[in-house]
Amino acid sequence: MILWGVTMAKQYMIKSPYICITPSVDSDRWESDWIILHRKEKNKPIGRVTFAGEKIMGSIPINLELDEPYRNKGYGTEVLKLMVEWAMSYRNIYEVVAVTEHENDKCICALEKAGFVFREEQGGIETYSITKPKTTWAGLYMLIGIIIGMIIGIVFENFGVGMAVGILAAVSIGVPMDMKEVKDREQVTGTKEQKAGTGKKK
Repeated sequence: MILWGVTMAKQYMIKSPYICITPSVDSDRWESDWIILHRKEKNKPIGRVTFAGEKIMGSIPINLELDEPYRNKGYGTEVLKLMVEWAMSYRNIYEVVAVTEHENDKCICALEKAGFVFREEQGGIETYSITKPKTTWAGLYMLIGIIIGMIIGIVFENFGVGMAVGILAAVSIGVPMDMKEVKDREQVTGTKEQKAGTGKKK
């Protein structure tokens, strides 16, 4: 479970049962380090995570560093999940990208457990990413249109006309929104999503 905007010493925090994460510079959350605190150890700092780096139209990097005693205990996966969920709560973020060395099996394991998928390798550096789940605005607006159509049908005592008006309005709003999101997503992810699910290369 993730809680956003929790105040502790007047600072923004993302919290889970075991850790909380807070930006070192609250006014610049996309570039500053986020400090990882261990809640069961009196909020002891145990590492940092950041989105700093090159950002390409909806695709952002993530970098994680944990102190040695806290590695390989699931904290890395937990931090990645929390930060990805927070980043993707923003409408214009479609992909979070991480890179690691080919030999770093523990880091790769944490990425995969957090839902990241292998994309490519260049010069011994592997790239993983996770993309935002697709939304279906047409379906949502269709439901709203049906409800509005029923209300219109009751008011004007003509369910046929009411439903027709409601569904037509839903389609005319929902379908263009779906098409725009698909276009925006393709600009960000390109053909990468076609590779999703193929897993790490042999």
